[in-house]
Amino acid sequence: MKSSFLLNVCVVAGTLASCSRTQRFVEQRFAMATKVEVQVMAPPRAAANVQTAMQAAFAAIDNVEQQLSWFLPSNEVARIRAARPGTLVPVTTQTMDCLCFAQELWRYTSGSYDVCAGPLIRAWGFGPGKTKRVPSAVALAGARARSGMDKLVRLPQQMAVSTVVAGVEVDLSSMAAGVAVDRAAEQLLRHGFTNFLVNGGGEIRVSSDGSKTWHVGIQVPDQHAGDGEYLHDRVIVMQRGAVSTSGSYRNFHQRGSNSVMHIIDPRAGTPLQTETISVTTWTPDCTSADAWSTALFTLPAAAAIALAEQITNLECLIIVRPAPGTNALGFLTTRGFAARCQNGARR
Repeated sequence: MKSSFLLNVCVVAGTLASCSRTQRFVEQRFAMATKVEVQVMAPPRAAANVQTAMQAAFAAIDNVEQQLSWFLPSNEVARIRAARPGTLVPVTTQTMDCLCFAQELWRYTSGSYDVCAGPLIRAWGFGPGKTKRVPSAVALAGARARSGMDKLVRLPQQMAVSTVVAGVEVDLSSMAAGVAVDRAAEQLLRHGFTNFLVNGGGEIRVSSDGSKTWHVGIQVPDQHAGDGEYLHDRVIVMQRGAVSTSGSYRNFHQRGSNSVMHIIDPRAGTPLQTETISVTTWTPDCTSADAWSTALFTLPAAAAIALAEQITNLECLIIVRPAPGTNALGFLTTRGFAARCQNGARR
């Protein structure tokens, strides 16, 4: 449901007490089809331990990718896709947790967020083997018959799932990057580091012992905006927590004068039509931030804000298209979001 390669959140200046005794260690790698960056603030003498922790963090990210990626041919997601109806497919705790959370969000959104819409996503030319096509009526009907969380049976007691029809495809792209960031953060904490940032292509989690303040900017919602172009008055300031943004302005293809969005409305079987340009969420963990940013994107902006207000530890900013006759973007936020922002100069 969500592109995993968008870098639509950027890290801007932060503050750190006793900086003369602390060094910023940074490592970047390509993983999960995006650039992943880990930053750790620690004394210079801890360099060897930082390196060990970073290796463990990136190994955790690789493990999540191997387990949850829609693009690999032999992992649990692929086995679900290949299973005959009624056959039990064993899954790990991590996969089961993702599916349970996905079903929770499916219910919250009345089915507009659906991680079992894989056949529909493929039909519209996204996902593995991206084709930029528009499906025929026959192809679309076939894809709809194989799509939907009602086609997937979860059996948590048996740590297994089964499908109701053949060809059900689970696409956890809307939360896999968040899961990977969380697993990396857990490794850093396990190794004793508390001042760090993990950025999985725009899915960001930070931690601080109180001496570090992280400033995270939200990228200007435009396909031509660079990594350093962010909304100067919407900088999120935090010491702990996670931020994620889902947007429609990068992953789409053109069909004549129309843009075909990569987020599919599984109820209609067609690309989502919405006034929303982007949704940025804050939650304590990155899995929730990642999934909720997509789930809220699938709803009308006002309904998304109303739902977010009901969820504990969820804040969001929704950017909508300019009203007719104007050039100004619209901004809607939950009541608590403003407390996490401050003014900052555009970089």
